[in-house]
Amino acid sequence: MSTLKYTGRLSTIEVGQLISITGKVISNPQRFDFELTAGNGTGTDSGDIHLHISARFQGTEPVVVRNTHKKGAGWEKEERQENLFPHNSLNPFKRGGDFKIDIFIDQAAFFITIDGKPYCTFTHRLPVHTIQVINIARDIEAVYQVNQTSAQVRPWPVVNPNTFEAFIPRQFNSGNVIVITAVPRGNPVGDFSVNFYDGSNRFRTHFHFRVYLSNRAIFVNSQNENGSWRTGTTVFPQPYPFNVNQNFKLAIAITNNEFQVASNGLRIVSMPFMDHIQRLLGSMTGIEVLSDNGVNVEFQSVDFMKMDQTCSGFENFSKI
Repeated sequence: MSTLKYTGRLSTIEVGQLISITGKVISNPQRFDFELTAGNGTGTDSGDIHLHISARFQGTEPVVVRNTHKKGAGWEKEERQENLFPHNSLNPFKRGGDFKIDIFIDQAAFFITIDGKPYCTFTHRLPVHTIQVINIARDIEAVYQVNQTSAQVRPWPVVNPNTFEAFIPRQFNSGNVIVITAVPRGNPVGDFSVNFYDGSNRFRTHFHFRVYLSNRAIFVNSQNENGSWRTGTTVFPQPYPFNVNQNFKLAIAITNNEFQVASNGLRIVSMPFMDHIQRLLGSMTGIEVLSDNGVNVEFQSVDFMKMDQTCSGFENFSKI
């Protein structure tokens, strides 16, 4: 099976952009590489390679290697098992299979997903604005598409009728607001929850927001590092914003000291941070919505908004 080499020019790279590549691996690969480069290589010097992703299939344990090459200085320390998201194999690419790799450019790091599943982060070692070229080489049968988008990036997948789970492709900061638009279906006395979880400990929840349709209550809580639940808070907002077969908008704001929640234009509850803010925001990388007791939550959108650290007026994002 023949292999190929793909080289393409990129528009000016900015924080917040997403580069998506789809293609197909040959049936008996040894390795293939993706590279985001400055395109300044000369002679035997490869130049600045900001992100080198090398999927390797040799040996008993295939792996995906990440590294940076600096012009005049050579290769830096590679990463193999470092900074992986939980429950990942070292090399999720399939021999002879189609693939999709998404590279999100955040301020501090690249966030990389493979086939829709969060895979790893890779801290920037060169200024991203100097990236100009993408190279794909070695044991690839086909490159179907390379996309570079500058639109506001949403978590993915957006729609799932029973359980929504999404990797947020950037670090949370004070001033961030997550806006969920959805409608509950099914049992009018069921319940559902929204959870912000820890990327390094998938079984730890930093913010738990549960809606009880049966008694029209809302409960908020969080977990300690060992997974035990703290003492939570129950509120009974009036008017109650959640009803079966009625659309709702839920805005969750992250200030400099607490989570604040609003729905349909009204603030309904807040919860102070239970961990140091930098540790909390640095480890919180995902959101999930779980439906229980016969309720199905149908999602229309999940949006990532940005405000100042006070999040003053964030309630407006929750208006229908």
